[in-house]
Amino acid sequence: MKLKTIKEGDIKLKVPVNEELTKKMSVFYNPEMKFDRDISELIISILKPKKICDCLAASGARGLRYKSVLKDSEVVLNDQNPKTAEVMKKNAELNNLEVRIENKDANKLLFENLFDFIDLDPFGSPIYFLDSAAKSIRNKGIVALTATDTAPLCGTSPLTCLRRYGIRSLKTDFYKELGLRIFISSAMKIFSRYDMAFTPIFSYCRRHYFRIFGRVTRGCKRADLLLEQFDYISYCQKCGFHKTGLIDKCDNCGNKLNLIGKIFTGNFASPEFCVKLEKESSKKFDYLSDFINQIRAEQDYFMYYDIHKICKWNGKQIKKKKFLLENLEGSKTHFLDTGIRTNKEFSEILKVFD
Repeated sequence: MKLKTIKEGDIKLKVPVNEELTKKMSVFYNPEMKFDRDISELIISILKPKKICDCLAASGARGLRYKSVLKDSEVVLNDQNPKTAEVMKKNAELNNLEVRIENKDANKLLFENLFDFIDLDPFGSPIYFLDSAAKSIRNKGIVALTATDTAPLCGTSPLTCLRRYGIRSLKTDFYKELGLRIFISSAMKIFSRYDMAFTPIFSYCRRHYFRIFGRVTRGCKRADLLLEQFDYISYCQKCGFHKTGLIDKCDNCGNKLNLIGKIFTGNFASPEFCVKLEKESSKKFDYLSDFINQIRAEQDYFMYYDIHKICKWNGKQIKKKKFLLENLEGSKTHFLDTGIRTNKEFSEILKVFD
C-alpha cells in the first residue's frame, strides 16, 4: 500500500494514495470529513476532556488532532485492523505525539476502560457500539457519533431503520431532519436503559452523514425528562402538512396522515453551547462561524418545510426566500437550501404564497 504525506489542521498524516473509499480499505482516510474534524477539534478545545478514545481511528487523523490540541490529555487511538494500527503509529511518530495505540474490537476496548470523551465514527452506523459506550463513558462525559447510513434514516429503507434504530422512517420533505432526530432518539433510548440522559449539545447533517455530540449524565430523572420530549409526527404525503401528535386526517387537504415516531422533538443543539463554539471558531476556523450560528438559530423551530415541494404539491408559485422569512417569521436551515423553518400553522404558510 502506497502512502503520501498530507497536512490537516496542525498535524501531518500518511494516508493511502488514490484509494477509493470503501468499507474494505485497510487504512481509511476521508478528506471530505475535514469539516467535521475541524468542528470536533473546536468542541474538545472548549470541553478539555482528560481521557479521550477515538474508537475507530483508521489513519488516526481525528485522534491525533485531539492530542495536538490537548497535550496533557490521554488519547487512545484504536482500530481492529493491524495494518491500520501500524499507520496510526507512524502518524503519531511523524507528529511527535504520545498516544496509546490499541488494536482491538471497539466494544471490547470500551468495556475495559473509562473515558471522558468517546468518538465513534464508523463506516455505516454506530448503533452497535452504544451499549459499550454507555458502560465506558464517565458521568458528564461526551459521546460523539457519526452515522453514514442515511438511506434507512431518511426514509429510503424504512424497515432497515426500524430494525436498526427502533423507529420506522418515512419519505418526507424534511427527511434530513427526520433522519437526524431518529438517530438522536435511538441514542437517547439506548442510554436511558442504563438510567443515563444523552443530551445533544451540537448536532448536524452534512452531505452523506449525520453527526451528534451528546453529553451523558447519570440519573433516571434526567433520562425521563428527555423521553418526555418524545412525540409522534403526523405527516401528509399529499400536501406536506405536518404536526406533532396523533392526528388522523390532514387539516389542509383531508388526506389520511402517516404516523412517524415517537421521536425526540426537543433541541438538537444547545443554543448556549453554540455561542461558545462560535466564539472558539473565530480563533481558528472562522469559516465555521456562519454554520454554527445557523444551527443555533434553528433551535427555535421544529422541522423545516421544503418550500419547492410545498409549492408543487399545493399549486403555489415559489417566492423569494427573503420575503418568506420575513412574512413567516422564520429561519433558514442548514439541512436544505430550499428549506424554511417557522412556527406558523400550515394554513398560514400557504396564505403567504397567495
